[in-house]
Amino acid sequence: MPVVRLSMDGAEARLPHGLSSLVVAVALEKGGIGRRMLQGRVWPDLEPEAAAKRLRQLLWRVRTATAGRLLDVSMEQVRLADHVEVDLYDAERFARRAMEHGSAPPAEHAVLGRELLADWQDGTVLDAQERWNRLRLMALERLAEESLRAGAVLDAIEFAGMATMVDEFDEIPRRIMVSAYSLRGDHAGARRVYDAYRRLLRTELGLEPSPEFKELLSRNGDMSLKPAAPAI
Repeated sequence: MPVVRLSMDGAEARLPHGLSSLVVAVALEKGGIGRRMLQGRVWPDLEPEAAAKRLRQLLWRVRTATAGRLLDVSMEQVRLADHVEVDLYDAERFARRAMEHGSAPPAEHAVLGRELLADWQDGTVLDAQERWNRLRLMALERLAEESLRAGAVLDAIEFAGMATMVDEFDEIPRRIMVSAYSLRGDHAGARRVYDAYRRLLRTELGLEPSPEFKELLSRNGDMSLKPAAPAI
């Protein structure tokens, strides 16, 4: 079962799954969350009184496990304590900065490749995962585009490749990769990217790449868009 890892005074602490679910639900709401709403999210199938009792029990357990340093609890609301730092918040700032400036320090590149709570299937977490994936996809595409514009071909290919790991069906990073390979004179590499994407779309969605993508490949030096003949 997935758990939350905490770092306190340089030491790592792990919360069991039940407490982790509660902490995650609170952490995903930057301004805090009302107790009734929190109860409904964590225990949607319980009666309100039973959920309220369960919440009181878990809040006490979290307080005990973290020496009262993690959550700020009132009669109406639960939120993270002011001093608590959340990796997701930092990652979102990195992504927005990359989108704004078209660049990012190398230390932040890996952050954009990370999934959010990959093993969690809770509905609230799934919504947060979708938002994070959308944000980091746009950031990676911006970084790839700016790298290509600057002639940094390998960086463009790397960022675009990371973007395809976020959304394998998104055409934009594939176009960037084709342009990058073509810029370095590797038209065979550009063709491989196009053909692999075409096969993916046909197999999984029954679709074809856009006419604009086909035109891009032609414009970059590969006039033949027929599938390559199989090797014998």
